Amino acid sequence: MRGAMQKPEPRRSVRIPESSSPSRFLRGGACDGKSVIERTFTSGVPRHAAFLLAAGLVSGLAACATAAETAVSASAPSTTPGAAASAPSDDSPAAAAPATVAPATVAPATAAPATAAPAPAPSNAAADEAFKQPVDGCTFVIDLVPFKNAKGETLHVSTTEIPWELFDVFVYGSDKADGKSNEKSDAVTKPTKPYIGMDREFGHVGFPVISPSFLSSKQFCEWLSAKTGRVYRLPTAEEWKALCEQSGIDPKNCGDHAWVKENAGEKTHKLASKKADKLGLFDLFGNACEWIDDGSKLGSVAGGCYLDSMADLACGALQPCKPVEWNEIDPQFPKSKWWYSSGGFVGFRVICEKK
Repeated sequence: MRGAMQKPEPRRSVRIPESSSPSRFLRGGACDGKSVIERTFTSGVPRHAAFLLAAGLVSGLAACATAAETAVSASAPSTTPGAAASAPSDDSPAAAAPATVAPATVAPATAAPATAAPAPAPSNAAADEAFKQPVDGCTFVIDLVPFKNAKGETLHVSTTEIPWELFDVFVYGSDKADGKSNEKSDAVTKPTKPYIGMDREFGHVGFPVISPSFLSSKQFCEWLSAKTGRVYRLPTAEEWKALCEQSGIDPKNCGDHAWVKENAGEKTHKLASKKADKLGLFDLFGNACEWIDDGSKLGSVAGGCYLDSMADLACGALQPCKPVEWNEIDPQFPKSKWWYSSGGFVGFRVICEKK
């Protein structure tokens, strides 16, 4: 019938699925979106208006959810490093427990007794140790052992006299030819090359160098220092005496440690072919006598050689250099300042002043 009123459609309730909810925090309280939307669709509001109103409500509820989640995140404990110690969990039975961790990490530093002795410095410990000194360009390695001088200071001394194979590198410069020298060692003034066989055919490799002058021996020490970066020099008279007194050699056991007149056969012998003394030194007495820096221009020698008798050896016995006698057969004029052509019994060992 015209003008007849149409029968109103039955009211329907539209529910938003749980999975579409912007957040679990919308399920109750001021942001209970489900109940608001239900009331809207079950009211008498026209359907198209209801849909518009519902869309606006969903948008507003999403903003509400975002604010709620932000608030919850701000109240949650921080997971960044170091935050746990300053923000313990609210439901922890001992909220102050993390604060006790920090003192525990520093306990070793504070627990040390005030009277504890400090550990010795590594350099002091190393000063009393033997060591080996390689030399670039030579296969021979110098062994050095510690000893105490008259002042109680620790120095190191080579266990043997310097051998020919190492002295040859110095004289002939074979390390430079092999590219194993350096600018400082190349700049050291070196001896002239000998014009005769200075080893007297006693032996060469493994035998003590003989016949170098006091000047040659000092220049060798300067060269060795430049090669190694350590300070090497000849022993002083006081230092050689200290070595002798600490060696434990006496007239009764001298033959076990020294090549002398009684057992040497008037020639040098291989290094370390006799027993070492208490310091670990070989041939401190006998074999080749050794240059001593006594402060004079020409130096002195100590220890005796293969030509000396056991009875003539003593810790304080020094013999001054005799340049005319020890260079008697040198035909040059002037005679060499680097070699003693008649001094085939003179050698040397070195002191390391700074390890």
